Amino acid sequence: MTEPTLIEKHESATPSVAPVELKAPIVEVTVLEDRAHVVRRAAVELRAGLTRLRVAGVAPVLADKTLCAAIAPHGGKAGDGGRERVSDVRVRRSRLVLGDDKPERARELQRERDRLSQRLGELQAARELAQHHETALAGVGEVVVQDIGVDVCYGGEAPKQWAEALALVAAREHKVREERLALDFEIVEVEAELARLNHRIGATAQVSDAVAAEVVVEVWVATAGAYAVQVDYVVPGACWRPYHRAQLVELVKGADPVLHFSSEGCVWQNTGEDWSDVQLIFSTERPSLGTEPPQLASDLLFVQRKSEAVVVEAREQEVQTTGLGSAPKQRSQDLPGIDDGGEALSLRASARASVPSDGRPYRVPLMSGTLKTTSEHVLMAELAEAVILKTTHVNDRLHHPILAGPVDLIKNGGFVGRTSVLFIAPGENFAIGWGPDGAVRVQRSVTQAREERGMLSGWASQIHKIEVKLSNLGPQARTVQVSERVPVSEIEKVKIEVDATATSDRARPDNNGLVRWKVELPGYGRASLNLGYIVRKHGDVVGI
Repeated sequence: MTEPTLIEKHESATPSVAPVELKAPIVEVTVLEDRAHVVRRAAVELRAGLTRLRVAGVAPVLADKTLCAAIAPHGGKAGDGGRERVSDVRVRRSRLVLGDDKPERARELQRERDRLSQRLGELQAARELAQHHETALAGVGEVVVQDIGVDVCYGGEAPKQWAEALALVAAREHKVREERLALDFEIVEVEAELARLNHRIGATAQVSDAVAAEVVVEVWVATAGAYAVQVDYVVPGACWRPYHRAQLVELVKGADPVLHFSSEGCVWQNTGEDWSDVQLIFSTERPSLGTEPPQLASDLLFVQRKSEAVVVEAREQEVQTTGLGSAPKQRSQDLPGIDDGGEALSLRASARASVPSDGRPYRVPLMSGTLKTTSEHVLMAELAEAVILKTTHVNDRLHHPILAGPVDLIKNGGFVGRTSVLFIAPGENFAIGWGPDGAVRVQRSVTQAREERGMLSGWASQIHKIEVKLSNLGPQARTVQVSERVPVSEIEKVKIEVDATATSDRARPDNNGLVRWKVELPGYGRASLNLGYIVRKHGDVVGI
């Protein structure tokens, strides 16, 4: 492959000293939400005086105002400004002549796209010709039918010739229609193949295919020797998101399993430079997050007569909690520490990684650990008529918070689904759902009686009954935590009472209206639960 030809350069000043090639690889990258901080380091032998260093192959999209450089004696601390210093640092960009200088694979893709584009044009022209032919044959058929009508008017009788003429026209129309449909199908296939090829070309395209960039650093040292030079800058076109993996492992048959939980950083970058064997640091800082003052608008107040009727409505209200709480801690005489849940985090990858500049996702391990597990089967039949396996854990082995993100679920050696978690601080409890238990069947039915209003009372009542049936199709016994919901009234003219006689185990709801049962379901056994409640409303209430 020939070297690209430079056709344009951007430089603030013409160098008076021949630059020295400095091979400064990328050693560390701090990836933020929408950008990355790149650090390059290298050791170089310098002579006394002014030296111009050239670092080639940097990202052309780097932000110029973030470019900086530093120099220090090799193996030592930051030097004295009077003995070594950076006089100037700048970036030079060059536009390249493309075409034959592209990689062989890119040229092959381009040739394939040209071939498909030419083929698509030929097919579209052939389809247009077939459409014209089909339209012309439709006109011929109409003319034949008109001629037959004229012959009949003049007393002509040639049914055999008429049938042959109509059959000939119909056969030609059928053949042309088949050709046109075949062309339509082929055009759709070629267009889809061309779209996939364009996507591949776009995914494999490099920013450096069009622009090359290099950093020029001018350094001055008082004495010759070995020095360490660092160049760092910020680039857009890079981001990361947390990704987790949870694997449930049963170490002892019949006992609670353990959870192998691992967190990864999923990285995308298309900056024009590859990150090869670098130390990645994932940061939750958001330097681009800005604030805007709220828009102030006039609030018009007016008076209206209070309605005699009380209009109410039933709404779904999610129970707000702050999580499952933290694990019990041992009491000590030390003062509690400051809560740093809102502090920006920097998570260092557990191993060096390589992320090419192709815009594709790459997962980098962050942390992993084995957590203790408490498992139970839960049923909320109003939401899903299935018994769900739920496990509860404590984040006490990872030594870092678990960031909000998707979680891949692995159980019995295979992938069983995907869920998500919110922010989980160290020492906090959290739960994971593993999907329905296939051995338990659930059926839920709801019945509402007619509304009854007393003759001498202004109150009306309506009875609601809920029945939940469970069937265990497997030989293993299960303990199921069943929850049902009763509406909660916020006004005095609507009262909701649970009918203890129609409710299993005479269960009572909590403050949020949730009624819970613990059902022991034997192997191949069945169970049935009932819940009854009465909704009483005053005659002034409308809407429910």
